[in-house]
Amino acid sequence: MKEITEIETIENMLKIGNYLKMFRVNFNGLRLYIKETPFTYYSGLTGALSASMFSGNQDKRRLDKWRTSMIDSFGEKNTNDFVEFTADFGHLLHAAAVTIKDNGCINWNEEKDKAFEYFVNMYKKKFLEPDIKVIKKQTYEYQKHVASLMQFHYDMVQEVYAIETPAIWEGLKIATPIDEFCKCRQTPKGDFANTTINFKTSSAINKHQMNQVACEMTMWNETYNEKADFTAIMRTKDWIEGKIATYEYKYMDKEMATKLALKCSNRLALCLDDEESTYYPSPINKSFNGITKIGQQPIIVSKNLQEEWAEMFEFEQK
Repeated sequence: MKEITEIETIENMLKIGNYLKMFRVNFNGLRLYIKETPFTYYSGLTGALSASMFSGNQDKRRLDKWRTSMIDSFGEKNTNDFVEFTADFGHLLHAAAVTIKDNGCINWNEEKDKAFEYFVNMYKKKFLEPDIKVIKKQTYEYQKHVASLMQFHYDMVQEVYAIETPAIWEGLKIATPIDEFCKCRQTPKGDFANTTINFKTSSAINKHQMNQVACEMTMWNETYNEKADFTAIMRTKDWIEGKIATYEYKYMDKEMATKLALKCSNRLALCLDDEESTYYPSPINKSFNGITKIGQQPIIVSKNLQEEWAEMFEFEQK
């Protein structure tokens, strides 16, 4: 039985330029990022920021309250499934951004079929019976978000260089995919400048998300020679049908983002130095091995993430 599951390759979806290639994995229930050469693993940015929050953080309290109410209404498993479906909705959106970049248009029939199949497979992955009525609604809502994304690119973006591309904060052992790195203007009549953008489908943009994109710009500029001068959130909206698709856009310049990222990094550094912190774990998998006769002491084997990764790679090469 593999302890490393849900392996995803994270690299520039445009397949151009000299950018990192990493792997996002689940190891014993932990979501981590792996760089193969030299082998290094990292925590995700959102999880690390959440682990470093002070208990008085209002956004986190609202999120915890929402999650508790969801669990009370639908149960923990259904709530977890809903959260994961929402995350995968974001991955679909990134794929649509590639289509917009490459083709300059969206074929809605193709997009509908792609999204419908994707949602069906997500149900099956969770061992759930696909609910066709719900999937049709999910597909339609997804297409409205794609329309917002397309309008944003028409209004604000001059050139796209990278989509869903990994960046690293080496000193803090954190990695994250950057949704888009592009030449973009921050206001409808502004100048075009290199910008890291995080796409959101949430109902609002909050302070925690702005902390996230400030860190993302810092991570991008640490990882690559092509520097970002701005960082932003583009939130797709449920716009009124029959009208032009709309979106919300909030940005920060490099000076503001750097100051905010520094505050976050100070908290993260304290957590990294604390052995009780959960944001950068030392994952170990333990398993019983061989055959134990009655009266004998069982043999228990421990393997860390690197050992499991090497063993899995060796097995696949045979």
